[in-house]
Amino acid sequence: MTALRFTQADALRCRFGASPLWETMSAVRVLHGAKHRPLYADWIAARQDAASKLDLRGLKAVQPRVGFTPDFLTPPPKASRAKFATEVARVRSTPLERVRSELVRSRDEQKNPGAPEIEKMLTDLAGTRERLADEIESAWETLIKPDWPLISRVLEDDIAYRGQQLTDGGLAGLFDDLHPTLIWEDDRLILTRYRFEGRDLTGQGLLLVPGVFAWPHLVIVADPAYHPTLVYPARGAARLWSDAPAPPDALARLLGRTRATLLIALDPPATTSALAAQYDLALATVAEHLSALYDAGLATRRRTGHQVHYRRTEVGQAVVDASVG
Repeated sequence: MTALRFTQADALRCRFGASPLWETMSAVRVLHGAKHRPLYADWIAARQDAASKLDLRGLKAVQPRVGFTPDFLTPPPKASRAKFATEVARVRSTPLERVRSELVRSRDEQKNPGAPEIEKMLTDLAGTRERLADEIESAWETLIKPDWPLISRVLEDDIAYRGQQLTDGGLAGLFDDLHPTLIWEDDRLILTRYRFEGRDLTGQGLLLVPGVFAWPHLVIVADPAYHPTLVYPARGAARLWSDAPAPPDALARLLGRTRATLLIALDPPATTSALAAQYDLALATVAEHLSALYDAGLATRRRTGHQVHYRRTEVGQAVVDASVG
């Protein structure tokens, strides 16, 4: 195990960021390791035909299932809501010496099966940098961009939830629930499944990036050349591409079938318009039911820009759990 060591300044400078670039790279990894990621079976099936037309051989070579993926392909986002165009431009401007050193490390670590392909990449660093950025861009356009409104909604809600944990319980409250392999102890965040030299954050703070395609893993960027970053699985990702199940009969008798269906559907959080489209209901009907769930304390709501997202409360979850039992 290893540890990230916090100072008081680091505790004050922890922040969250959502990254379409990270989502894109993670989605490519999911595609190439489909049999190890059953959570994403529905998404893989939906995107299989489109993905088969993409040439992602370079990204596959530098993303081994076990080993090192070059950090220059996923630089930590500088903005809390990064734009893909800005992020991929950073990839294209990576110093060539960094491209070389990170490709060599990816080639040599853990007997990477993509080593022969990486060896070819090293003969033309500038061309390789452009090729990998092009592959990322094509993956974004085909695999992620069509679903980005849905994905970003989940990321936004996770950030709001984690931010409230940080406010209510400090770093201990945040990390206690973030991932089962994390332990907060005194001024250290212990990563029980990592084996790298520990790092002092030295006042930079830690960037926390939720990932829809991250499950079940954590990813840590600890190289001193980059801002220290922790990528973790976002809440609600498991339900993104699966229809909400029918409500239990007991819950339907209690609330009415439509209202019970909407309560079940609030995982991940959803807007009135999204639920109306999903269940072919009138906006006014959905709004009325969500308002009733909110008034009863079964759902909460949060405004993000011009949209209002509804989410089940702990009381709402208890009611759902009791009806299942």
